[in-house]
Amino acid sequence: MEYGALSLLPPLIAIIIALLTRQTLLSLFIGVWVGSTIINSWNPFSGFAKSISDFMIPSIADPWNASLLILVSLAGGFIHILKVTGAAQAFAQVATKKVNTRRKAQNVTWGSAFLFSYTEPVLILGTIMRPLTDRVKVSRVKLAYILDSMGAPLASMSPISSYGPFITGLIATQITALSLTESPWTLFLQMIPYNLYGIFAMIGVLYVINTRLDIGPMYLAEKRAIETGEVIGENDKPLVTSQNSEDFPEGHVFKFHQFLIPMLLLFATIFTVIFWTGNIAENGFRGSFIKANIVLAISCGFLAGSIGAGVLSVKSKLHTVKTAFDEFTQGIINLMIVPMILVLAWSIGKISGKMELGAYMSTIVGDYLPAFIVPALIFLLGSLIAFSTGSSWGVFAIMMPIAIPMGVSMDISLPLVIGAVISGGLFGDHCSPISDTTILASTGAACDHIEHVRTQLPYAILIAVCSFLGFLVSGLTAGWLGIITTAVTTFLALYLLNKKAKSSQKPVNISV
Repeated sequence: MEYGALSLLPPLIAIIIALLTRQTLLSLFIGVWVGSTIINSWNPFSGFAKSISDFMIPSIADPWNASLLILVSLAGGFIHILKVTGAAQAFAQVATKKVNTRRKAQNVTWGSAFLFSYTEPVLILGTIMRPLTDRVKVSRVKLAYILDSMGAPLASMSPISSYGPFITGLIATQITALSLTESPWTLFLQMIPYNLYGIFAMIGVLYVINTRLDIGPMYLAEKRAIETGEVIGENDKPLVTSQNSEDFPEGHVFKFHQFLIPMLLLFATIFTVIFWTGNIAENGFRGSFIKANIVLAISCGFLAGSIGAGVLSVKSKLHTVKTAFDEFTQGIINLMIVPMILVLAWSIGKISGKMELGAYMSTIVGDYLPAFIVPALIFLLGSLIAFSTGSSWGVFAIMMPIAIPMGVSMDISLPLVIGAVISGGLFGDHCSPISDTTILASTGAACDHIEHVRTQLPYAILIAVCSFLGFLVSGLTAGWLGIITTAVTTFLALYLLNKKAKSSQKPVNISV
């Protein structure tokens, strides 16, 4: 059955309700229910039951999704036990001696993302940096913006992340089908300069940090944090609860080794499992990252780090074995909403696939494309699909079989059209409240998810408009001119916006 424009309803209803009510779980379920109802001949009762049996349960059963659910659950335990054992506070106490201003803390967070490019850093980096950014009065939504802008964009250009092999596999399939001679990994590396949104999202957030370009809802959040020390809004509903220093016994001394040892165990375990699952002896260092089970490695790392933090806490008599384990399980329980949100987000994606949303949107514009506009429209179409489905990976899978054959038949640079696919997926994913990576960024920063989407949106749209112009110029002239166009328009737009913001906003007393 062809659903046509009806395929737009489930994700659009979920997104609209989420933005209006700020109830992510409810809005996602309604979106799934509406889609299931349409698929089941408009029977709402059948649609309700099939929402669970045909979409939610299969989403959990998918091996990749199941592994990510375990990772997120273990992350909840790890995050919580770092708090209740004083490890996170010990790091913040030491770090603020050197990283003692808002600007330094944000820059350190930005730079540290490169150390985690193989993991997509939103969860681990958020856990590490949150106590520090809280101390220097950086709002949680600002932290989430930094994490989100560095997470998927950086991972999408890293050959040793889960993104790299996935994207390369999609490219390889098309190369084989079209009998081309290019190497998939060569095309992946050549694509990186044309991942215009990914590159300038990362550069843009660095500009925002160092010029204090806080606009719209972000300005209000930062102003509140600076003036009152409240890093979360009064009506915000953070995905992760916080632990305050006053919850510890009076006179408790936070020691840095309480943080250092769990983190060493975390990274030692991650790399050990990467080298083991990637068979470093056979595949070499780089090859082991490409072949490794990254999600398994991070999950094992969270578990090992949690055990280390618990043992140190028991040794210092802050907890008993029983209470330490209770705290770990409490952390998993505290984060339970995130796996539920992920399951519903994936279910929306499955419904969109069942209703062939991607194919419908592709056919709208596919027959009327002059060659020069193809890269820009691939970016735009990918953005719309990612926003509607909440999945950048879904866009990669849908658009790559469309973009590469079009590039070959119209004699358009393959790295350019591949870059347009990746950029479109990243932008739509950033803007969508039903995106799993955006949900994970909100989790890492422990902020209100809808507030994160609202505060990030103006920056993401600005970078996307400049990227669209870059892809348009690339199609008309040469790829390198498109890169220059994106760079010039991005910095010009940010400069003018900064100038306007500083002249219209009330000055805030701040130690940068």
